[in-house]
Amino acid sequence: MKSSHARVTLNQSIKKIQPLVVANDAGHFMLHDGRQGSVRCSPKLLLECCTPEVIDPASLELIQVLELHKAIDHTHSATGSAVLLRSLLQPSTDLHYIRSKQASVGEILSDDRLRQFLADLIGQFSLAEGALYNFFNKGLVALSPYLDLKRARQAAVDLARLSATLPVVESSFLSLLLQQLQTYAGSSLSRMMAGPIYKTFKGLKSDREAGLLTPKLKFVPRRITKWLLAGPAMFAAPYIHSHLGLGAPLSPMLSTLGAAWTGIGLFYGLFVKPVKDTGNFVEPLRVQSIHDPVFSRAIDAVGRLDELLSFCEFAGKSSQATTRPRIMDDDHHAFEARGLNNPILAGGGVACVPNTIRMQDTRLTFITGPNSGGKTTLCKSIVHNQLLAQIGSHVLAEKAAINIADMIRYQAPKFDGLQDEEGRFGTELGRTRDIFYATGPRSLVILDELAEGTTHEERMQTARGILSDFNTIGNNTILVTHNHSLVDRFMAERKGQCLKVEFRDDDPTYKVLPGISRVSHADRIAEKINFSRADRRRYLHEKGYL
Repeated sequence: MKSSHARVTLNQSIKKIQPLVVANDAGHFMLHDGRQGSVRCSPKLLLECCTPEVIDPASLELIQVLELHKAIDHTHSATGSAVLLRSLLQPSTDLHYIRSKQASVGEILSDDRLRQFLADLIGQFSLAEGALYNFFNKGLVALSPYLDLKRARQAAVDLARLSATLPVVESSFLSLLLQQLQTYAGSSLSRMMAGPIYKTFKGLKSDREAGLLTPKLKFVPRRITKWLLAGPAMFAAPYIHSHLGLGAPLSPMLSTLGAAWTGIGLFYGLFVKPVKDTGNFVEPLRVQSIHDPVFSRAIDAVGRLDELLSFCEFAGKSSQATTRPRIMDDDHHAFEARGLNNPILAGGGVACVPNTIRMQDTRLTFITGPNSGGKTTLCKSIVHNQLLAQIGSHVLAEKAAINIADMIRYQAPKFDGLQDEEGRFGTELGRTRDIFYATGPRSLVILDELAEGTTHEERMQTARGILSDFNTIGNNTILVTHNHSLVDRFMAERKGQCLKVEFRDDDPTYKVLPGISRVSHADRIAEKINFSRADRRRYLHEKGYL
């Protein structure tokens, strides 16, 4: 059954996301290197500026979203890298939007000429984006703004020039991005970047907007204006007049006036005019550029194109199998993947063991097994690939069918602080409470242990009640636990499925199998860190306590 939540057009979905340059104006996560003229995205600062909706900040930290971004980032511009991270922080829940992005990636992968054209476009933009963000981030010095402003305006002109020869594409998402570039090429701001700028009572205008009868002041983007030439001319006039013998000599005062005019003009051009121009033209142009919807969307479109190219490279360069998942939008969350892998480990060159996960008809999934068996890695692999699917990327699997999650939450043990009056149990239970009240049937919830910090009896009773209520909601809930007695009770009630990590000869295989693990490696781990019973007894003998 299909969900009945509101649908929006593809164009509305694109415009719903705040443009990157507008968000950057509030936080400056696009950092410009004044010496090198380059720009880079600061993922941590961008994380602070974004307002996640599907996945909360605590879950983002636990699943290492910045590491995930680093592992899949094949963008060639800082703008593209920022757009990719923004997508991970704010994954879409709109089926049409996600499938449209998938179709665009498929078109790019199947068309070498299109892929090369987009790569060239991104490459040329990346060479100039430093000048743009230097301008956007108030990097221009008031006493010498003209050279940096010229570079920024030239970058904007180049963007319009690149938009003049865009190819014809079939996929709707890609077509809308290219259309945004074309719209900017003919906009008023594009004309101001390429031609004269006038200050009017209604703000900055291009030559086309500022009519002949409109009161206006033209921007002259240089220190020295033609009026300064009058000074040297007055200074030299008496000597030239006398040398040519044109009549009665001119007053020497004319030379004095010329020298004064020249001095005042130089002082004005070196110190006064740049500051006035910064206040009257440069800063208003910066603000207008950032908040001009056509220009900001055009830059966003370049970043989105770079993101699509990054998806293509991720799919082609991955050492593990990748596939375009089948995205569903049913009333309950579902996740099925054959040969599932972890993108962070794969990106780091670590040999991964693929697993098959099926969470279609079951609402509770219990994962048991000793420590270091890969339980946490498996859970993060599920969340990572869920995010990849919802941003339109390929996932690390041989085959996958993934339902959109309207909420993703990940909970792991968190020790209480001095300000937490309820202790560890209250701290963790409070986090579970917040997750529960935000959960719906289309949510994905992963709990690493549950109701810790109390007696065994209370933990069993509390955990059983919470999980039963999650099961009633009908979402997909995964519990990582060592409490096999709890799992036994749910299996007896035929609620959920149980998986266990496999060990052979006390070594993990990182494979997940059906079943409940009843094995503990606590003694093995204690022995490994020199804290086994034998180690403690030996220490007591050595110190003379025994």
